[in-house]
Amino acid sequence: MKLIAANCPDCGAHLNIPEGSTSVICEYCGGNILVADIFGTTSVMQNCMMLAYSALERKNYQDGYDHFNRAIEIDIKNPNAWFGKAVCEGMIGKIGENSFGQMVEMFENSIRYAPEDKQINFRKNASAEIVKVIRKSADMIQLACELLVFKEDDDKLNTNLSKEITNLKENVKKTVEKAQEYDPDNKDVPALLGEIASGAFFKSDFEEKSKADENSPLNEYKSISAGLEKPQPDTPGQSPENLSVTSKRSGCSFVVLIFVTAAAAAGFLLA
Repeated sequence: MKLIAANCPDCGAHLNIPEGSTSVICEYCGGNILVADIFGTTSVMQNCMMLAYSALERKNYQDGYDHFNRAIEIDIKNPNAWFGKAVCEGMIGKIGENSFGQMVEMFENSIRYAPEDKQINFRKNASAEIVKVIRKSADMIQLACELLVFKEDDDKLNTNLSKEITNLKENVKKTVEKAQEYDPDNKDVPALLGEIASGAFFKSDFEEKSKADENSPLNEYKSISAGLEKPQPDTPGQSPENLSVTSKRSGCSFVVLIFVTAAAAAGFLLA
């Protein structure tokens, strides 16, 4: 018998629905779930949702996102499609593109369109998913914050980097606060908020690892930066003042190169 993967709209647990079934009992919360409430009523909608949940089960979040989005185009008020799209957005979005904010907007739509007696469950499930997404993104968030170690005399560059990191930290904090708003009883949220408030969440061992790796971008930057600070010999037609300006510009260009290289290595770019 073929089983169709889905998620319980009441508790968010994984479901295996026998093909052709009209209802299924969730073994986790005991709810009697109508298949039409998960997949929709039309054959096209059901096909989109089944493909979306299948992709979600395989952790193919881009395909899942596309199928959930197609389901929303068919029925903009499908709460399960909005919820699934939010989960996929959180898993594939780039942290510098307000992905967390977009995810929350999608969760808001799922709650808005859910039946009134189901909205509490949608809020609790959204809270749990937000925590998962933030934890999953921790390494990239920490690396983004550590990129501030690439210092240079270019005040504009430092100011722009500082703004990016400040905005990132604020977005993370607001997103987790939204999880707390959705479910004040979620015990994972206070712990995460505590790490964020103390700054521990944004710290990693990136610099320590860089010190141990001779070829790390951080060590390459420090080595070249030190070379740029050494007095340069005079060359015909170039005054010491011009040499100083050239060194500063070279250093700034290298900082930008290192920033892009390190960010690309992490699999994202801060937009």
